[in-house]
Amino acid sequence: MAAPSYTEDLTDIDLAESASTGWTAFNISGGGGGAPAFGADLGMQGAGCWDKPCSAAERGLAVNKTPGTGTVAAGVHIYTWGFCATPGITDNLATRGAYVIIGTSTTNFMQFHVEGNDTYGAGGRVGKCYVVDYVTTSNTGSIPYRTVNGTPGATPTYFGFGLKTTATAKGSNIGCDAIRYGTGAYITAGDATTPATFDGFATQNDSINNRWGIFTKIGTTYELQGAFAIGQDNTGTGTLAYFEDSDVSINVVDTVHSATDFTRLLIDHASTEVYWTNILVTASGTNNRGYLEVVTDPTAFDQVGCAFTNFGTTTLTSSCTVVGNTYRGCDTVTQGGASFNGCTFDNTISTTAALVTTGTTFGSVGSTLSNKFVGDGTTTPGHAVDVGNITGGTVGSPLTLNWYNELDNGATNQSVWEGSTQAATAGTQGTANSAITMNVAAGTYVKVSVAAGATIPTIQNTGTGFLEITANEVTLTITVTESGTGSVIEGAMVYVTNAAETATYINKVETNASGQVSHTTSLGSAQTLAGKVRAATPASKAYTKYYKTSPVAGTFSNVQDTDITVQLIPDE
Repeated sequence: MAAPSYTEDLTDIDLAESASTGWTAFNISGGGGGAPAFGADLGMQGAGCWDKPCSAAERGLAVNKTPGTGTVAAGVHIYTWGFCATPGITDNLATRGAYVIIGTSTTNFMQFHVEGNDTYGAGGRVGKCYVVDYVTTSNTGSIPYRTVNGTPGATPTYFGFGLKTTATAKGSNIGCDAIRYGTGAYITAGDATTPATFDGFATQNDSINNRWGIFTKIGTTYELQGAFAIGQDNTGTGTLAYFEDSDVSINVVDTVHSATDFTRLLIDHASTEVYWTNILVTASGTNNRGYLEVVTDPTAFDQVGCAFTNFGTTTLTSSCTVVGNTYRGCDTVTQGGASFNGCTFDNTISTTAALVTTGTTFGSVGSTLSNKFVGDGTTTPGHAVDVGNITGGTVGSPLTLNWYNELDNGATNQSVWEGSTQAATAGTQGTANSAITMNVAAGTYVKVSVAAGATIPTIQNTGTGFLEITANEVTLTITVTESGTGSVIEGAMVYVTNAAETATYINKVETNASGQVSHTTSLGSAQTLAGKVRAATPASKAYTKYYKTSPVAGTFSNVQDTDITVQLIPDE
C-alpha cells in the first residue's frame, strides 16, 4: 500500500512559542498598553502564543523577524493567526476592529482590517488564520479596508495582530500565534486501497502542532484558503497521486486581502487518478472565488454529482469525465475534451460563455445525457457555449456538430437562446446574445444537428463559412465485431435500409478503425431495419480473414440515438 502524503509549502516566520524573541508592542492610540508576554490562554498552535491587553484603545503586537530562508517580499501571501478575547467591544471592520500588522518598523506598517464587531457576531470565530498579500497602499473607503502608517517598505520584517476596542477590557485580550508564508497544500501518493482524501489533509492541517490554516475543518464543512494541489509535491512538481472522496462540503474563504487567483484546486501528473462524488464547493466572496485547473491530463479525473457555487473558472482535459455536476453562478468552464453528461450550467457570471469547447469535441457535449444551460432571464450579452474556430467540411460532406442540450433563458427572453432550423447560410449571423457562438472559417460548411427533444439554439457565426441548423435528428451507429472474440473489424462493408426498402441509411460504407459507421437523419417514426454486413475480401482490407455475411436487424428510434452491434462469424 502507498500511504498518501499530505504536505504544505509554508515557511515559518515565527511560531510564537515561549522561546520566541523579538516581540514588541504597537501602542497606537490611548494610554498604557504594556509589553507582550507569552501565555497559554489564547494560544491556537503549539503550547501557547504571545498576547497583550487592549482596553479602550488601539493596540497590537508584532514580532521583528526575517525568515531564515530569506526575505518576505511584496506579493507573498502571509498566514497569521489572530485571537480576540473581547469581540463585543471591538470597533467595526471599517475602523480597524481587528487587523493584521505587517511592516518595516513600529512606525512604518500596514493594518489589514480583517474583523470588527459587525463581523465577529454569532458566526464569526474569535480565533482564526488570516491570509494577506502584502501591499503598501491604503484603502479605507471600502472592502478591502487597509490603513497605512508611515511609509512601509517593500520587504517587511514586522508581523503581528492588533485590536481597536471601544470599552474597558480586563486582562490580555489580543493573541498572536503562528505566522508563516507560502501558497498551500500538496497531496501525492495513495492508491485504491489507501486513497488520499480531503479529511486526510485536514487532519494534518488541524493538528495543534501544525495549525497550517490552509484547509480547516469547521463542523462538517472544510474551509480552503490557498492551493489544494492533488498530484504535486510542495515544490510544485507533478507527482502522481490517487485521490478518492465523496460527500464533502468545501467553502472557499473570502480572503479579501489576497490575490484574486490565490485559492485553487489543481490536478497534476499523467498517472494521477482522482474520483470525486458529491463534492460541494462554494465561494463565500468575490475577490478570491477560487478556480479548478487540470494542469496535466491525468489517468482519470471523474466528477459525479458535484456542485460549484459562485466559483471561478474551471479548466479540464480529455481524461476528465463529468456526470451530473451543477455550476451555479460560476465563471466559464473550459471543456478541453472532457465528457459532460447531465450537467447544469446555471446563471454563469461570465459575459462570454458558460462552456468553452472546440469543434472537435463539441459533439461530446451531452452525447449520452442532455445538459441544461440556464440563463439569467435577460438579454445581457453572453453565450451558453463558445465553440471557437471551426475549419473543415464541404457542401457535399459537412462537418456535423451534434447538439443534445436544453436551454432556458426565462419565459420573457427564451427567444434570445431558442431558435429555429435554417438552410445553409454563409457569413456572419446571430448576436452576442445567441446561445452558441462559433467562427466558421471561409470555405467551411458546418451542420449543427439538434437531437430529438433538445432545444434548437440560436447561433452566432462570426466567420464567413456556411452554417446549417437541422432539428430532431437521431444517429444510427453500426459496430461490427468478430463473433467469439469481440474484436472490432475495420473495413467491413455495411448496407442498411428500412424494412420496406423505401429509405437507405447506410449505402455500402466501410467501417472505420473502431469498427463503426454512422448515419444521422430525422425520422417521422421509428423504423424497422434491414440490411447486411459483408467482409469477404481480406487481401485488400484491414481484416485478415474471410467472414460470413450477417444481416442487420433492429429498430432505428426516432427519439434517441440507436447503437447496433453486428457480429461476423469467421468463414473457416
